[in-house]
Amino acid sequence: MLATRALQSLGLIPVAYLFVCLLGASFGEPFSLRLPDIAAPDGNSLVELLIFTVPGQLLFMLPGIFCKNRRWLAGLFALCATQVAWLQCLLFADAFGNTWSTTEIAGLLGYNLPWLLLALAPGLALLRVTEPRRQQGT
Repeated sequence: MLATRALQSLGLIPVAYLFVCLLGASFGEPFSLRLPDIAAPDGNSLVELLIFTVPGQLLFMLPGIFCKNRRWLAGLFALCATQVAWLQCLLFADAFGNTWSTTEIAGLLGYNLPWLLLALAPGLALLRVTEPRRQQGT
């Protein structure tokens, strides 16, 4: 079960990637699958994105081991994806403006919630495909 949840937690990576790309498009830039540059001079946007998805992956895997209901599992995945989106907003906020307070970053996440729902599609598809089916038996 742990291996399955670990595989499913990898679905948070495309969710985060697509959310950041859609976030950039909401600021008037044309939609592109290129990540915005981060403020750190020697930083790599893709590596930072991957690092910032790890807390959400762990948060999904640990309680997900005990979750047997598919709906609860999808809800847990969406909750963890929201936490990952929050971290991505913190990471890439400087690419979209000068300074952001915590309240403004929360507003940024809230304003772009429809983009997060759209970005959830590949992750939830991976979750559904990799979830083992229970035997309906006697």
